[in-house]
Amino acid sequence: MPPASSAAGDGAPPDQEPPPSPPPPRPASCLSSALPVLKLHPGPDLFAVTSRPAAAHRHAVLVLPGLAAGSFSFRHVLRSLSSRGVLAAAVDLPGQGMSPAAAAAAPPSKNPFREIMDRGVFHAFEHLVETGEVPFQEPAATEPSHALLYAPHEAAASVARAVDALGLAAAPVHLVVHDSALVAGAAFVSANTAAVRSVTLIDTTAVLPAFPAAVLGVPVLGSMVVRVPALFKGLLRLCCAREMGAEVAEAHRAAMRMEGKRDAVFESWKALNQSFDLKEWRDSSEAVRKLPMMVLWSGSWTDRWIDEGKKVVAALPDAKFVYHSGGRWPQEDAYDELSELIAEFVTSLPTSVRSQHIDQSSEQATAQE
Repeated sequence: MPPASSAAGDGAPPDQEPPPSPPPPRPASCLSSALPVLKLHPGPDLFAVTSRPAAAHRHAVLVLPGLAAGSFSFRHVLRSLSSRGVLAAAVDLPGQGMSPAAAAAAPPSKNPFREIMDRGVFHAFEHLVETGEVPFQEPAATEPSHALLYAPHEAAASVARAVDALGLAAAPVHLVVHDSALVAGAAFVSANTAAVRSVTLIDTTAVLPAFPAAVLGVPVLGSMVVRVPALFKGLLRLCCAREMGAEVAEAHRAAMRMEGKRDAVFESWKALNQSFDLKEWRDSSEAVRKLPMMVLWSGSWTDRWIDEGKKVVAALPDAKFVYHSGGRWPQEDAYDELSELIAEFVTSLPTSVRSQHIDQSSEQATAQE
Protein backbone atom coordinates (compact mmCIF):
# COMPACT_ATOMS: atom_id res chain seq x y z
CA MET A 1 0.00 0.00 0.00
CA PRO A 2 1.46 3.40 -0.91
CA PRO A 3 2.34 5.53 2.10
CA ALA A 4 -0.38 7.83 3.41
CA SER A 5 0.23 11.01 5.32
CA SER A 6 -2.04 12.14 8.12
CA ALA A 7 -2.71 15.00 10.44
CA ALA A 8 -5.25 15.35 13.21
CA GLY A 9 -6.51 17.90 15.62
CA ASP A 10 -4.41 20.98 14.80
CA GLY A 11 -6.66 22.55 12.16
CA ALA A 12 -3.77 22.95 9.71
CA PRO A 13 -3.27 21.15 6.41
CA PRO A 14 -1.05 18.06 6.61
CA ASP A 15 2.67 18.86 6.57
CA GLN A 16 3.64 15.87 4.44
CA GLU A 17 3.42 15.86 0.70
CA PRO A 18 0.52 13.87 -0.81
CA PRO A 19 1.49 10.33 -1.83
CA PRO A 20 2.60 9.66 -5.42
CA SER A 21 0.23 8.22 -7.98
CA PRO A 22 -0.35 4.52 -7.29
CA PRO A 23 0.49 1.68 -9.68
CA PRO A 24 -2.42 0.23 -11.65
CA PRO A 25 -4.63 -1.87 -9.35
CA ARG A 26 -5.01 -5.58 -9.85
CA PRO A 27 -7.74 -6.41 -12.37
CA ALA A 28 -11.22 -6.85 -10.94
CA SER A 29 -13.90 -9.05 -12.40
CA CYS A 30 -17.51 -7.94 -12.10
CA LEU A 31 -18.60 -11.55 -12.47
CA SER A 32 -16.57 -12.73 -9.49
CA SER A 33 -17.56 -9.89 -7.18
CA ALA A 34 -21.21 -10.77 -6.55
CA LEU A 35 -22.51 -9.78 -3.11
CA PRO A 36 -25.98 -10.16 -1.61
CA VAL A 37 -28.23 -7.48 -3.11
CA LEU A 38 -31.30 -6.60 -1.07
CA LYS A 39 -34.41 -4.67 -2.05
CA LEU A 40 -35.55 -2.78 1.02
CA HIS A 41 -39.11 -1.93 2.02
CA PRO A 42 -41.12 0.15 2.82
CA GLY A 43 -40.93 2.65 0.00
CA PRO A 44 -39.31 4.35 -1.57
CA ASP A 45 -37.69 1.05 -2.50
CA LEU A 46 -33.93 1.20 -2.03
CA PHE A 47 -31.29 -1.34 -2.88
CA ALA A 48 -28.43 -2.32 -0.62
CA VAL A 49 -25.37 -4.54 -0.90
CA THR A 50 -24.06 -6.31 2.19
CA SER A 51 -21.01 -8.33 3.20
CA ARG A 52 -20.97 -10.12 6.54
CA PRO A 53 -17.86 -11.43 8.32
CA ALA A 54 -17.56 -15.16 8.92
CA ALA A 55 -17.21 -14.70 12.69
CA ALA A 56 -19.13 -12.61 15.20
CA HIS A 57 -18.68 -8.87 14.70
CA ARG A 58 -18.71 -5.86 16.99
CA HIS A 59 -18.73 -3.12 14.36
CA ALA A 60 -21.07 -2.35 11.45
CA VAL A 61 -20.21 0.08 8.65
CA LEU A 62 -22.89 1.73 6.52
CA VAL A 63 -21.71 3.34 3.27
CA LEU A 64 -23.59 6.06 1.38
CA PRO A 65 -22.12 6.25 -2.15
CA GLY A 66 -21.92 9.53 -4.00
CA LEU A 67 -23.59 10.69 -7.19
CA ALA A 68 -23.71 7.98 -9.91
CA ALA A 69 -21.27 5.75 -8.00
CA GLY A 70 -23.77 3.38 -6.41
CA SER A 71 -23.21 0.48 -4.04
CA PHE A 72 -21.67 -1.56 -6.87
CA SER A 73 -18.60 0.65 -6.80
CA PHE A 74 -18.00 -0.30 -3.15
CA ARG A 75 -18.17 -4.07 -3.76
CA HIS A 76 -14.44 -4.61 -3.08
CA VAL A 77 -14.43 -2.33 -0.03
CA LEU A 78 -17.36 -4.19 1.51
CA ARG A 79 -15.74 -7.58 0.98
CA SER A 80 -12.43 -6.35 2.32
CA LEU A 81 -14.09 -4.90 5.43
CA SER A 82 -15.91 -8.15 6.16
CA SER A 83 -12.62 -10.05 5.83
CA ARG A 84 -11.37 -7.79 8.62
CA GLY A 85 -14.28 -8.74 10.87
CA VAL A 86 -16.51 -5.75 10.13
CA LEU A 87 -20.09 -6.05 8.89
CA ALA A 88 -20.40 -3.76 5.88
CA ALA A 89 -23.36 -2.50 3.87
CA ALA A 90 -23.82 0.11 1.16
CA VAL A 91 -27.19 1.70 0.40
CA ASP A 92 -28.10 3.25 -2.92
CA LEU A 93 -29.76 6.60 -2.26
CA PRO A 94 -33.04 7.33 -4.09
CA GLY A 95 -32.48 7.36 -7.84
CA GLN A 96 -28.86 6.20 -7.53
CA GLY A 97 -27.20 2.87 -8.27
CA MET A 98 -29.81 0.13 -8.41
CA SER A 99 -32.48 2.08 -6.55
CA PRO A 100 -35.27 2.93 -8.99
CA ALA A 101 -35.89 6.43 -10.19
CA ALA A 102 -38.98 8.20 -8.94
CA ALA A 103 -41.93 8.09 -11.28
CA ALA A 104 -42.17 11.37 -13.13
CA ALA A 105 -45.75 12.53 -13.44
CA ALA A 106 -45.28 15.38 -15.87
CA PRO A 107 -48.32 17.66 -16.14
CA PRO A 108 -49.89 17.76 -19.61
CA SER A 109 -48.65 20.78 -21.49
CA LYS A 110 -51.17 23.15 -23.09
CA ASN A 111 -50.77 24.68 -26.50
CA PRO A 112 -52.76 27.97 -26.57
CA PHE A 113 -53.00 28.07 -30.36
CA ARG A 114 -54.26 24.49 -30.54
CA GLU A 115 -56.91 25.26 -27.89
CA ILE A 116 -58.08 28.33 -29.80
CA MET A 117 -58.38 26.30 -33.00
CA ASP A 118 -60.18 23.42 -31.27
CA ARG A 119 -62.56 25.39 -29.06
CA GLY A 120 -63.03 28.69 -30.90
CA VAL A 121 -61.89 32.21 -30.20
CA PHE A 122 -65.13 33.15 -28.40
CA HIS A 123 -64.47 30.50 -25.77
CA ALA A 124 -61.91 32.90 -24.27
CA PHE A 125 -64.58 35.51 -23.56
CA GLU A 126 -67.02 32.93 -22.17
CA HIS A 127 -64.34 31.53 -19.88
CA LEU A 128 -63.38 35.02 -18.67
CA VAL A 129 -66.98 35.92 -17.85
CA GLU A 130 -67.68 32.64 -16.06
CA THR A 131 -64.49 32.25 -14.02
CA GLY A 132 -62.75 35.61 -14.07
CA GLU A 133 -59.57 33.88 -15.27
CA VAL A 134 -57.72 34.40 -18.52
CA PRO A 135 -57.70 31.10 -20.45
CA PHE A 136 -54.90 29.47 -22.41
CA GLN A 137 -52.23 30.27 -19.81
CA GLU A 138 -49.35 27.92 -19.20
CA PRO A 139 -49.43 26.51 -15.64
CA ALA A 140 -46.94 28.09 -13.24
CA ALA A 141 -43.63 26.25 -13.16
CA THR A 142 -43.30 24.21 -9.98
CA GLU A 143 -40.76 21.70 -8.82
CA PRO A 144 -41.90 18.21 -9.91
CA SER A 145 -43.08 16.18 -6.93
CA HIS A 146 -40.84 13.27 -7.91
CA ALA A 147 -37.77 15.55 -7.68
CA LEU A 148 -38.45 16.15 -3.98
CA LEU A 149 -37.43 12.55 -3.32
CA TYR A 150 -33.85 13.48 -4.19
CA ALA A 151 -33.65 16.35 -1.70
CA PRO A 152 -31.08 15.66 1.05
CA HIS A 153 -33.59 15.53 3.92
CA GLU A 154 -35.79 13.06 2.03
CA ALA A 155 -32.74 10.94 1.18
CA ALA A 156 -31.77 10.99 4.87
CA ALA A 157 -35.23 9.72 5.85
CA SER A 158 -34.83 6.92 3.31
CA VAL A 159 -31.48 5.99 4.87
CA ALA A 160 -33.10 5.79 8.31
CA ARG A 161 -35.69 3.36 6.93
CA ALA A 162 -32.93 1.36 5.24
CA VAL A 163 -31.05 1.04 8.55
CA ASP A 164 -34.15 -0.51 10.11
CA ALA A 165 -34.73 -2.80 7.14
CA LEU A 166 -31.12 -4.03 7.23
CA GLY A 167 -31.36 -4.81 10.93
CA LEU A 168 -28.66 -2.29 11.81
CA ALA A 169 -30.77 -0.23 14.20
CA ALA A 170 -29.91 -2.37 17.23
CA ALA A 171 -26.48 -0.75 17.66
CA PRO A 172 -24.88 2.46 16.38
CA VAL A 173 -23.33 2.19 12.92
CA HIS A 174 -20.11 3.66 11.63
CA LEU A 175 -21.29 5.88 8.79
CA VAL A 176 -19.09 6.23 5.70
CA VAL A 177 -20.12 9.07 3.39
CA HIS A 178 -18.70 9.42 -0.11
CA ASP A 179 -18.62 12.41 -2.45
CA SER A 180 -22.00 14.17 -2.91
CA ALA A 181 -23.75 12.02 -0.28
CA LEU A 182 -22.29 14.48 2.25
CA VAL A 183 -25.44 16.55 2.78
CA ALA A 184 -27.81 13.57 2.96
CA GLY A 185 -25.39 11.84 5.33
CA ALA A 186 -25.14 14.93 7.52
CA ALA A 187 -28.94 15.21 7.62
CA PHE A 188 -29.19 11.55 8.64
CA VAL A 189 -26.65 12.05 11.44
CA SER A 190 -28.37 15.17 12.75
CA ALA A 191 -31.73 13.39 12.91
CA ASN A 192 -30.33 10.11 14.26
CA THR A 193 -27.28 10.91 16.40
CA ALA A 194 -27.93 7.96 18.72
CA ALA A 195 -27.79 5.60 15.72
CA VAL A 196 -24.30 6.71 14.62
CA ARG A 197 -21.01 5.75 16.31
CA SER A 198 -18.58 7.55 13.99
CA VAL A 199 -18.43 9.32 10.63
CA THR A 200 -15.87 8.82 7.86
CA LEU A 201 -15.89 11.24 4.94
CA ILE A 202 -14.38 10.11 1.63
CA ASP A 203 -13.61 12.98 -0.76
CA THR A 204 -16.90 14.59 0.24
CA THR A 205 -18.40 17.68 -1.32
CA ALA A 206 -21.68 19.53 -1.51
CA VAL A 207 -20.66 21.51 -4.57
CA LEU A 208 -18.23 19.57 -6.79
CA PRO A 209 -19.31 15.92 -7.20
CA ALA A 210 -16.84 13.78 -9.09
CA PHE A 211 -19.31 12.63 -11.74
CA PRO A 212 -20.15 15.61 -14.02
CA ALA A 213 -23.91 15.17 -13.85
CA ALA A 214 -24.51 18.51 -15.56
CA VAL A 215 -23.57 16.92 -18.88
CA LEU A 216 -26.61 14.64 -18.60
CA GLY A 217 -28.89 17.65 -18.99
CA VAL A 218 -27.30 18.77 -22.27
CA PRO A 219 -29.46 17.86 -25.28
CA VAL A 220 -27.96 15.14 -27.50
CA LEU A 221 -24.67 15.04 -25.55
CA GLY A 222 -26.36 13.76 -22.39
CA SER A 223 -27.89 10.91 -24.34
CA MET A 224 -24.65 10.12 -26.17
CA VAL A 225 -22.67 9.87 -22.93
CA VAL A 226 -24.94 7.09 -21.71
CA ARG A 227 -25.30 5.33 -25.08
CA VAL A 228 -21.67 5.21 -26.22
CA PRO A 229 -19.53 2.85 -24.06
CA ALA A 230 -16.20 4.44 -24.93
CA LEU A 231 -17.50 7.94 -24.16
CA PHE A 232 -18.93 6.87 -20.80
CA LYS A 233 -15.77 5.03 -19.80
CA GLY A 234 -13.65 8.03 -20.80
CA LEU A 235 -15.79 10.30 -18.66
CA LEU A 236 -15.36 8.05 -15.61
CA ARG A 237 -11.60 7.89 -16.06
CA LEU A 238 -11.36 11.62 -16.60
CA CYS A 239 -13.44 12.64 -13.59
CA CYS A 240 -13.80 9.76 -11.12
CA ALA A 241 -11.22 6.98 -11.08
CA ARG A 242 -7.75 6.84 -12.55
CA GLU A 243 -8.17 3.23 -13.63
CA MET A 244 -11.46 1.86 -14.94
CA GLY A 245 -11.65 -1.39 -16.88
CA ALA A 246 -14.13 -1.79 -19.72
CA GLU A 247 -16.16 -4.42 -17.85
CA VAL A 248 -16.52 -2.26 -14.73
CA ALA A 249 -17.32 0.87 -16.75
CA GLU A 250 -19.99 -1.08 -18.63
CA ALA A 251 -21.58 -2.16 -15.35
CA HIS A 252 -21.81 1.49 -14.27
CA ARG A 253 -23.23 2.43 -17.67
CA ALA A 254 -25.85 -0.35 -17.42
CA ALA A 255 -27.04 1.12 -14.12
CA MET A 256 -27.25 4.56 -15.71
CA ARG A 257 -29.35 3.15 -18.56
CA MET A 258 -32.07 1.89 -16.22
CA GLU A 259 -35.43 3.53 -16.80
CA GLY A 260 -35.39 7.13 -15.64
CA LYS A 261 -31.92 6.81 -14.07
CA ARG A 262 -30.19 9.43 -16.19
CA ASP A 263 -32.84 11.99 -15.21
CA ALA A 264 -32.64 10.86 -11.58
CA VAL A 265 -28.89 11.49 -11.41
CA PHE A 266 -29.37 14.88 -13.03
CA GLU A 267 -32.19 15.80 -10.63
CA SER A 268 -30.12 14.62 -7.65
CA TRP A 269 -27.30 16.89 -8.76
CA LYS A 270 -29.69 19.84 -9.01
CA ALA A 271 -31.08 19.05 -5.55
CA LEU A 272 -27.68 19.26 -3.85
CA ASN A 273 -27.54 21.89 -1.11
CA GLN A 274 -24.62 23.98 -2.31
CA SER A 275 -24.88 26.30 0.68
CA PHE A 276 -24.10 23.46 3.10
CA ASP A 277 -21.44 24.50 5.64
CA LEU A 278 -19.44 21.60 7.07
CA LYS A 279 -18.13 23.55 10.08
CA GLU A 280 -21.59 24.87 10.90
CA TRP A 281 -22.99 21.34 10.79
CA ARG A 282 -20.19 20.01 13.03
CA ASP A 283 -21.05 22.67 15.61
CA SER A 284 -24.82 22.24 15.24
CA SER A 285 -25.22 20.11 18.38
CA GLU A 286 -23.23 18.60 21.21
CA ALA A 287 -24.00 15.09 19.95
CA VAL A 288 -22.61 15.86 16.49
CA ARG A 289 -19.54 17.58 17.98
CA LYS A 290 -18.71 14.49 20.03
CA LEU A 291 -18.83 12.06 17.10
CA PRO A 292 -15.39 10.69 16.15
CA MET A 293 -14.62 11.66 12.56
CA MET A 294 -12.11 10.71 9.93
CA VAL A 295 -11.53 12.31 6.53
CA LEU A 296 -9.99 10.30 3.68
CA TRP A 297 -8.89 12.48 0.78
CA SER A 298 -7.20 11.94 -2.57
CA GLY A 299 -3.68 13.27 -2.40
CA SER A 300 -2.84 12.52 -6.01
CA TRP A 301 -5.79 13.78 -8.04
CA THR A 302 -5.37 17.51 -8.76
CA ASP A 303 -3.94 20.49 -6.90
CA ARG A 304 -7.41 22.01 -6.86
CA TRP A 305 -8.82 18.93 -5.15
CA ILE A 306 -6.00 18.88 -2.61
CA ASP A 307 -6.89 22.49 -1.82
CA GLU A 308 -10.49 21.40 -1.23
CA GLY A 309 -9.19 18.84 1.22
CA LYS A 310 -7.39 21.56 3.14
CA LYS A 311 -10.69 23.41 3.49
CA VAL A 312 -12.19 20.29 5.03
CA VAL A 313 -9.27 20.11 7.47
CA ALA A 314 -9.97 23.69 8.50
CA ALA A 315 -13.69 22.95 8.96
CA LEU A 316 -13.04 19.77 10.99
CA PRO A 317 -9.85 20.49 12.97
CA ASP A 318 -10.45 17.64 15.42
CA ALA A 319 -11.03 14.98 12.74
CA LYS A 320 -8.39 12.48 11.75
CA PHE A 321 -7.19 13.37 8.25
CA VAL A 322 -5.50 10.87 5.92
CA TYR A 323 -4.46 11.21 2.30
CA HIS A 324 -5.15 8.14 0.16
CA SER A 325 -3.53 7.34 -3.17
CA GLY A 326 -6.70 6.76 -5.22
CA GLY A 327 -8.87 9.04 -7.30
CA ARG A 328 -12.16 10.64 -6.33
CA TRP A 329 -13.76 7.20 -6.49
CA PRO A 330 -11.05 5.49 -4.43
CA GLN A 331 -13.38 2.55 -3.86
CA GLU A 332 -12.51 1.57 -7.44
CA ASP A 333 -8.76 2.20 -7.64
CA ALA A 334 -7.57 2.06 -4.00
CA TYR A 335 -10.08 -0.21 -2.29
CA ASP A 336 -7.61 -2.22 -0.18
CA GLU A 337 -6.06 0.94 1.19
CA LEU A 338 -9.48 2.44 1.83
CA SER A 339 -10.89 -0.58 3.65
CA GLU A 340 -7.77 -0.92 5.79
CA LEU A 341 -8.00 2.71 6.91
CA ILE A 342 -11.72 2.41 7.69
CA ALA A 343 -11.31 -0.87 9.58
CA GLU A 344 -8.43 0.48 11.65
CA PHE A 345 -10.43 3.59 12.53
CA VAL A 346 -13.71 1.94 13.54
CA THR A 347 -12.08 -0.90 15.49
CA SER A 348 -9.89 1.57 17.40
CA LEU A 349 -12.97 3.20 18.90
CA PRO A 350 -14.38 1.85 22.16
CA THR A 351 -17.51 -0.24 21.77
CA SER A 352 -20.58 1.61 22.96
CA VAL A 353 -22.48 0.35 26.00
CA ARG A 354 -25.41 -0.38 23.75
CA SER A 355 -23.26 -2.53 21.44
CA GLN A 356 -21.68 -4.38 24.37
CA HIS A 357 -25.13 -5.33 25.67
CA ILE A 358 -26.14 -6.64 22.25
CA ASP A 359 -22.89 -8.60 21.89
CA GLN A 360 -23.35 -10.19 25.32
CA SER A 361 -26.94 -11.13 24.53
CA SER A 362 -25.83 -12.66 21.23
CA GLU A 363 -23.07 -14.66 22.94
CA GLN A 364 -25.48 -15.92 25.60
CA ALA A 365 -27.99 -16.99 22.98
CA THR A 366 -25.26 -18.83 21.07
CA ALA A 367 -24.10 -20.60 24.25
CA GLN A 368 -27.64 -21.75 25.02
CA GLU A 369 -28.00 -23.20 21.54
